Amino acid sequence: MKNRIFILLLMALFFTEIVAKEVKLVSPDKKLNALINADRTVSLKVFDDSGVLFSIDEISIDTDKGTFPAPNVKIRKTEQKTVSGEIVPPIKEKQASIPEKYNEVTVQFFGGVFLQFRLYNNGFAYRMITELPGELTVKRENALFSFNKNAKITFQNDTVSQSHNEAPYTSMEVGELTHREMGNLPVLVELPASKRLLFLEADVQDYPCMWIKGEDGKVKIHQWNYPDRYSHQLGNTSYFTKNVVIGSRDYIAKVQGTRTYPWRIIGIAEKDIDLMRNQLVYLLGPERRLNDVSWIKPGWVMFDWWGKFGIYGVPFKAGINTETAKYMIDFCNEFGMRYYLFDDGWTRDNDLTKLIPGINIEEVVAYGKSKNVDIMLWVPYSLFDEQMEEAMVQFDKWGIKGLKIDFMARSDQEVVNFYWRAAEIASRYRMVVNFHGAYPPDGLRRAYPNVLTREGLIEFEYNGWTDLVTPAHDCTLPFIRNVAGPQDYIPGTMFNATKENFRPIGRTPMGQGTRSHSMAMALISESPMQMLPDAPTWYYREEECARFLTRIPVEWDQIEPLQGRVGEYVAVARRNEEMWYVAAITNWDARKLTLQFDFLEEGRIYDMELFRDGPNAGVIAVDYVKENRKVNKGDVIEVDMASGGGWIARIH
Repeated sequence: MKNRIFILLLMALFFTEIVAKEVKLVSPDKKLNALINADRTVSLKVFDDSGVLFSIDEISIDTDKGTFPAPNVKIRKTEQKTVSGEIVPPIKEKQASIPEKYNEVTVQFFGGVFLQFRLYNNGFAYRMITELPGELTVKRENALFSFNKNAKITFQNDTVSQSHNEAPYTSMEVGELTHREMGNLPVLVELPASKRLLFLEADVQDYPCMWIKGEDGKVKIHQWNYPDRYSHQLGNTSYFTKNVVIGSRDYIAKVQGTRTYPWRIIGIAEKDIDLMRNQLVYLLGPERRLNDVSWIKPGWVMFDWWGKFGIYGVPFKAGINTETAKYMIDFCNEFGMRYYLFDDGWTRDNDLTKLIPGINIEEVVAYGKSKNVDIMLWVPYSLFDEQMEEAMVQFDKWGIKGLKIDFMARSDQEVVNFYWRAAEIASRYRMVVNFHGAYPPDGLRRAYPNVLTREGLIEFEYNGWTDLVTPAHDCTLPFIRNVAGPQDYIPGTMFNATKENFRPIGRTPMGQGTRSHSMAMALISESPMQMLPDAPTWYYREEECARFLTRIPVEWDQIEPLQGRVGEYVAVARRNEEMWYVAAITNWDARKLTLQFDFLEEGRIYDMELFRDGPNAGVIAVDYVKENRKVNKGDVIEVDMASGGGWIARIH
């Protein structure tokens, strides 16, 4: 009997070792395949009919208790799972419901370590799971990504830990990457005559964000070490106390031994425009932690950052004061905007519970309430981190409904944990959140839908001091940054400039491109919270454009990407209930696009109101033409855009 048991055990061990060296995974539509190998280290290849799209080698984490999975580790068992369903987000971004279809395999290694792999029809994801006692000190996370050396890689080339994630995009061939190149996610890889691959991540909790770093024509994971000491020498020291790290510890994270780690995602698309449908970051984000979400209100925002400098023809001195706030609240009410935001400058003595002279916050909040306008406050990370509880109690007493939290400018474990604490406490006090000076979205908004948007990009404000917000940049964002999640771009300026006429002006920045381009960015740029950059005075002067602009919804039931190439042009249609909007923009090249309106419902005649570049928009960027016409399903419309031009229509 004992001999029989021994023989059975030997057979079981032999079977596990032989079978488990390779694990196969297929996407639901059977067009993508993954082959996972556990021999000396854990590696994998993802391929389609054309061949290998990418490979990943040496997947592991180095800790104070060893490397997991350990070198030459053996697989204990595997578990397969298939999911086919849909997720209905409480705040709609691209569509009312998100299909969720994937095949998954969980590989369990000896020693309490797991790797979980998923293949979707539009992407691949993996994460590590550990079931180990006590705490782990994670020294580094390992993975080496390989692509075709001739592939084009586009990313924000950035080399500093104190990063706002606002570096300009850089493109080069993958084979040119060296250790000098690095940057934050998302990162786009365009394979020669084949797929588009987009690096993303999700469910980053109690752990640093992932960056990429070049490695002799390959890409490896980089993460910033846990901070140890800070400088007090930059500007307003209380605003920036935690922004300048001058010393770090020798590890990236201290974590519980039993936990899941962030998802490493590579979105996969046939064409550039297919990336615009990708919602893997949301799908792989953590489950919702709020029961009641009825109080969360997306919408348009007017704020005083630049707006206070452009007001004239009024009987008060414009600035950060009660009179200016009421004037802007009146504008919000008249143009159907939900929020007014006090930006930087309202707080006194570096104390978030005190206001500068000239602001009667109770009067402002009450006035806003009478006009159906809610009040938001800008707060800097360092002050808010130190004063979070007492500040929120005071904000609640004042009746504040939202926060713009700024200057995190890092992506290490300490600051990641701040995002979660800030989102949670804001939800307790029923306040929406806009993160600025932030790393890009990572699925946090699925857990806390009150996190409506964030920065993590070069957006409109950079026009105040640089020339980086070009039409080509605008044509890049939909395929890279905006795929990760909502972006606070701040579209819709009435100060429009051609390439020749543009110049940075700090207090009243111009926008590069035409008036129609600027308006179209309110549709091209996706966010449940949109902000207007200019003073109300200028929107009153340009009322025809302003009323169209502020009627554009911020939530969508359906998205239909129409045409586009990264950095060159993009055209998209979005539906809110029965109303469709269509927009197109181009880079500095004048361009004609032919758009097919196949997305409309058969048998209906629609009214279309459109704004297009005027005949002189290539010289005078503010030149536009407004038209009204009928349109039906199947109609073909030629869109003629000037240099830096645009086109936008409402169809009903």
